[in-house]
Amino acid sequence: MLDALKFFLFVILLLVTIMLNQHVTSKRSAELNLELLWQIQDTKGVYVIPNQTLPSGVYTALEQSMVIGSLLEEYNDVNTSWVGETDWIYRTNLSCLAEGYRYVLLTFHGVDTFASVYLGDRQLGTTENMFVRYRYDVKDLCDGDTRELRLQFRSPVVEALERAKDRALPIVPTCPPNVYHGQCHVNLIRKMQASFAWDWGLAAPSMGIWKPVRLEYYSSALIRDLTVVIGEVVVDTVERWTVMVGVYLETGLSSTHLNGLLTFKIMYRGIVARVGVPLADESEQTLSVVNQTDANGELFLEHRLTLRKDSVDRWWPNGYGKQALYSLYVRWEDEAVNGVKLPNPDTMISEKVIRIGFRTVQLMQDPKPDGLMFYFMVNDVPIFAKGSNWIPSSVLPERSYDVNYVKFLLYAARDAHMNMLRVWGGGLYESDHFYRMADELGILIWHDLMFACTMYPTDADFLRTVKEEVRQNVRRIQHHPSIAVWATNNENEVALRQNWYKTEPNYTAYYAQYVELYVRTVLPTVEQNDRWRTVLLSSPSNGDQTIKEMYIATNPQDPLYGDVHYYNYFLDGWNAAQYRGGRFVSEYGFQSFPAFTSWPEARSYGNAELSQLINHRQHSPLRNEPILEMIRYNLPLPSDTSQGDYWPELIYLSQLSQAMIVKTETEVYRARRLEHGTMGALYWQLNDVWIAPSWSSIEYGGTFKLLHVWLRDIFAPEHLIAFVNERRLLEVVAVRDTLTPAEELWDVEMRIHRYGSFRPVDRHYESVRVPANSVGLVARWDVYGHLAKRGLHPADHLVLLYAYRNDTKQRTHQPQLIAENFALLDKLKHIRTEQRVQPTVTINVVSAVCSERNNLTSVSLEVSVSVPALFVYLQLTPENSTLKQCQFSRNGFLQFQPIRTVQLTCVDPGCRNKIQARDITVRTVNELLVR
Repeated sequence: MLDALKFFLFVILLLVTIMLNQHVTSKRSAELNLELLWQIQDTKGVYVIPNQTLPSGVYTALEQSMVIGSLLEEYNDVNTSWVGETDWIYRTNLSCLAEGYRYVLLTFHGVDTFASVYLGDRQLGTTENMFVRYRYDVKDLCDGDTRELRLQFRSPVVEALERAKDRALPIVPTCPPNVYHGQCHVNLIRKMQASFAWDWGLAAPSMGIWKPVRLEYYSSALIRDLTVVIGEVVVDTVERWTVMVGVYLETGLSSTHLNGLLTFKIMYRGIVARVGVPLADESEQTLSVVNQTDANGELFLEHRLTLRKDSVDRWWPNGYGKQALYSLYVRWEDEAVNGVKLPNPDTMISEKVIRIGFRTVQLMQDPKPDGLMFYFMVNDVPIFAKGSNWIPSSVLPERSYDVNYVKFLLYAARDAHMNMLRVWGGGLYESDHFYRMADELGILIWHDLMFACTMYPTDADFLRTVKEEVRQNVRRIQHHPSIAVWATNNENEVALRQNWYKTEPNYTAYYAQYVELYVRTVLPTVEQNDRWRTVLLSSPSNGDQTIKEMYIATNPQDPLYGDVHYYNYFLDGWNAAQYRGGRFVSEYGFQSFPAFTSWPEARSYGNAELSQLINHRQHSPLRNEPILEMIRYNLPLPSDTSQGDYWPELIYLSQLSQAMIVKTETEVYRARRLEHGTMGALYWQLNDVWIAPSWSSIEYGGTFKLLHVWLRDIFAPEHLIAFVNERRLLEVVAVRDTLTPAEELWDVEMRIHRYGSFRPVDRHYESVRVPANSVGLVARWDVYGHLAKRGLHPADHLVLLYAYRNDTKQRTHQPQLIAENFALLDKLKHIRTEQRVQPTVTINVVSAVCSERNNLTSVSLEVSVSVPALFVYLQLTPENSTLKQCQFSRNGFLQFQPIRTVQLTCVDPGCRNKIQARDITVRTVNELLVR
């Protein structure tokens, strides 16, 4: 009974530890956040900004003090370029007492980027890599006196220019294209590569303390990181999970002898999993340690835990099952705690809690007659990866970890049925919160290391800091079940092979650098710190075939191997016949403009001024021409730039065109799962860093473009796909990502409609058996021949498709609608005059409710049309600018029924707005066709 009581008390205490430890920090070792009352100033003292808090950046501080306007408005990306070219100083006062602690360390978790660190008159050291944690021993300075803690920042722009001098081998590309309005040589410094500008983002060469600064007090050892390697074994005919726990201990900055005990527990939502302690026996719960830390004060230990398979649930990707997560608790206790009576024994104890998931992820590259497959197998189930590419949520690093905005974006991905995001290599190693949310939502992460689109140096200092960067970040992130695969860089293999940056004359030298950096440095460092996952050398790449070709494939974009990036800006993207795909398409997409009401200047700018601003923010070297060309292919293009509606109409058409292109391409990839072995579709890109033309589906701030609304159908687990293939047959494919039942019978109805009539002119029916987690061909129908026999013109018609579940057990006569879709039979601009009708569209507010608890307004709308309406586009007027993250449940839809219901949800702080019908504008393609 006493043992049971002790165990119960232990569980309660552990639950409290877990609840207090949501941010995965050490508990028993004292820790002080130095987040308040910093002063920021330039080195000349012209600008002095007091009372700043951390995390912080110079741009943010200058904005808040109104020295500069918002970096994201008008032309401030250029107007504020002086900020990144100036040196700055961060300072605060620090008083500390070492007391009885053996170690007192000042730890900077993120300094952006080049700084000299001083405490009083002593220089503690320098920083040079924004991705690295820096620690300094300050015990002898913690005597109760107040000293100034000062960081003197050097301009990253100036530092990059200095490093570019006297290079034996040109570092290419030297500078970004002029249309980026960017800075040069970012590849020479270990900083977010996109901070010097990208084709979707502005230059913001940030400086600051972008992560926490902490004083760490302890007297024995600190648990810095925990890693896991989880596998499956059979022991005495019993199936078990094995958990190899890696514990990284720190003892200051120098070697010392350790003698103590590590304790391990696995918990489920604060309760020991299912029945009692889910470990094989009690001997596995502890590990005695008698060892020496290395010269840096670090010690790595491994310990194996085993669990019965039936004691825990598996973690699954979104759409395939639940995301079961368990807390792994590890405690370090120095032998001295029990050996003698200590005045402060807690300083010799360290605890850490992380969340883990029991799953297997394998990157399969099975041989095929024509190449190799490339797909992810999760818990022995092949997964078709559906998702997008993630760039930092803000161009300013200190804002990129905004918990609420990151949560909003990840929920938007989850709700669009995504099961994978690719963290792109020109951004950041994301926040702990990002990975925890991905774990909770079942979003697998393809994780690039932070190298992108350039050739990098390989001098000894550069490789040294890169190695430390990779080591620290892989250890921090590794335990998350959402991490599926690592790739050492983005597009550098294909850039070298295809001579993107004129490297051909020095190919041998650049090849040697490539191998030195990725093959000999980054790859082994990742593997040493994560034995649980595959590491790819690049993206795109040919996977295993690239290794056989000595790390640079002959064609890194070979569709028969690995992953591919596919962009085509001048062939008709609405035409499904042009898409062949590959084994795994990890980038593809098309640009559009953000909504007219999203441009803060739109209300005060005329057309000419807005055109100038949009052109300034269009960083693609091709400018707006691909957007305009794709509209010309398929739609009536507004031509009178003086008309007040020019930009609202063009923006609408650009978003419709983007949605159609990504829809068509994605659906071809999903339909070709068996025929071409395509098992992944990650479009470029999910989010944005400012209001500008880009490939994103979600605008900066959270407004969904039409594409993101459509993705709920495009990525739906049960979907009906229809497109005109290369033989001019209407190809209809049923898709199921669901795992049960093993097979379903679907009834598919294809209705041929005239554009001007609600009533179909013809119907065609098919049935198909659709296997679980696969696709089934419904039909390849000669719809054009069928129309010709009936004397009907394709330009006047489209096909609406509906799939119903054929359930013989269902007693009702109303079949269950599974999915619906449409197929255009000709370009919309070719619709003949008699079918060009102008609908009267009426919006009625049926109900509106706002919850003061979560500040969420939900409005039910009825959209009524007098005749069929093409691609109905709903938008709130600019007067509702206080409403945030407003989303329509449907938008850009075909309405071939008189009435349709649409839900609108917005974040409405204080529930102050009352949305009425007049607050919503409507556009349709019809109104452009009838002109």
